[in-house]
Amino acid sequence: MSSEHPRIIVTPPGPKARKLIEREKRVISPGLGVKLFPVVPERGYGALIEDVDGNVFIDFLAGAAAASTGYAHPRLVREVQEQVSRIQHSMIGYTYSRRAIEVAEMLAEKAPIENSLILFGLSGSDAMDLTMQTARFATKKPWIISFIGAYHGQTYGATSIAAFQSSQKRRLSPLIPNVVWVPYPNPYRNVWGVDGYEEPDELINRFLDYLESYIFAHVVPPDETAVLIAEPIQGDAGIVVPPENFFIELRKLLDEHGILLAMDEVQTGIGRTGKWFASEWFGVEPDLLAFGKGVASGMGLSGVIGRGELMEGLTSGSALLTPAANPVISAAAYATLRIIEEERLLENALEVGTFIQKRLREMQEDYDVIGDVRGRGLMIGAEIVKPDGKPDPELTGKICWRAFELGLILPSYGMFGNVVRITPPLVITRELAERGLEIMEEALKDALAGKVTHRVVTWH
Repeated sequence: MSSEHPRIIVTPPGPKARKLIEREKRVISPGLGVKLFPVVPERGYGALIEDVDGNVFIDFLAGAAAASTGYAHPRLVREVQEQVSRIQHSMIGYTYSRRAIEVAEMLAEKAPIENSLILFGLSGSDAMDLTMQTARFATKKPWIISFIGAYHGQTYGATSIAAFQSSQKRRLSPLIPNVVWVPYPNPYRNVWGVDGYEEPDELINRFLDYLESYIFAHVVPPDETAVLIAEPIQGDAGIVVPPENFFIELRKLLDEHGILLAMDEVQTGIGRTGKWFASEWFGVEPDLLAFGKGVASGMGLSGVIGRGELMEGLTSGSALLTPAANPVISAAAYATLRIIEEERLLENALEVGTFIQKRLREMQEDYDVIGDVRGRGLMIGAEIVKPDGKPDPELTGKICWRAFELGLILPSYGMFGNVVRITPPLVITRELAERGLEIMEEALKDALAGKVTHRVVTWH
C-alpha cells in the first residue's frame, strides 16, 4: 500500500476543491472551525482519504483523532446500514434503547471506574458540560479548577473551563463563574523552569506546592471546590504528557480536601493511547470521565462515566439531549468498540506508535529544530523550535503545508502553534506510517531549504 499511496494527481487544492471552498464561504460562518487544510474529502478507506479531485492522502489527523476505526470499515458500515433500515431514532430520555444499553454496558466494563453509571451526549463539548453539572450537583460546591492549555470544547460551559487560546473567549463574557486555572506540569516547557524529564518528582512537587500554598491558600477555598478537571494527556496544547506519578500524587492532595478528579478523555480515550483510557497509564481512578470523538468512529456520541453515587442522584431529565445515543449512532459505537477489541487495535496503537516515536527521535538527532518528541500510542507530538529553543510556529506551518502538497494530512497545533500532531486512525499500518514519516522528513528538508512559501492555518 505504501508504494501506491499517497497519490497526488493534481496539486492540492485542486479545481473542484477550490470551487467548493468558495461555495462554503458564501453560506457557512467562519465560526464553524479552524480550516487546517484546503482539503475536501470525498471518500476514505482505512487510514487514507480521497478528495474531490481524486488525490489520495495518508491521514495523520483522523478528523481530530475521532475516526478511530478509519474510514468505511466494513463492519461499521454494515451495522449502521442495518440499524437505520430498522429504526433511526428513539429518544432515550423518554424511552429505552437496546443499542444504547449495550454500548453503556461495554463502556462501563472497560472504564477505570468501579460501579459506574453513564450519561450520553453528542460531542466532547456537551460531555464536559455534563461533567461540570454532575460535579457541582453531587458535591453542592461551586468552584472548579482547570488547567492552562486545556481545550474542552465550544459550548458555553466547555469554553468557560478551557484555557487553550484566549481568543476562544473574546466577546463571550460573562462566562460561567467560579473557575480557576493552574499551569499544567509540562516536562519540556513549564513555568517553573524545571526539566521534567530529568527531575519528574521536582516538577510534581513544584505543582503541588503551587496548588496548595497559592491557589488553596489565597485564591479559592478548597472546601468549596467541587472538582479539578484534567486531560490525562493535554491534546490541543501539543500532546503534553505529564510525569508518570503526577496524577497519583495530585489525587492524594485532592482527597485530603474532598475534591473530585474528572478526566477529560474525549481525545485520549477509546484506544487512542494504546489503552482504553489514558487514565490507566497514570494509575489513577477518576471520579468522573468524559469520552467522545473515537467512541463511534467520529459519528457523534459522547458522554460521562462516573462513580454510581455521584451519578444516581441527578435530577430526572437534567441531562436529557434528544439525539443522544440514538440507535444509529449507538450501532456505530457498538461496531467501533467491537472492531477495536477484535482487531487488536490497542496493540496496533502501541506497536505503530512506538515505531513512529522511535523514527521521530532518529529525526530529532539529525534536525536540531525538533526540540521534543512525546506521546502515548497513536497520540504523538513533535515540537518544532528555533535555535534558542523558543517555539517556531512559522517553520511548523511550512512543514505541514509541504507535507499536504506531498499527500500527507499532518496538522500543526499546540499552545504556541509549533507542534506537529500525529493522531492517525487506529487501523494505520506500520508500512503506511513509515511512508507518512518519509513525507514529513521530506517536507522538513524543503521547509529548511526555503522552498516552501505557504503554511497551514492553525488555532490563534
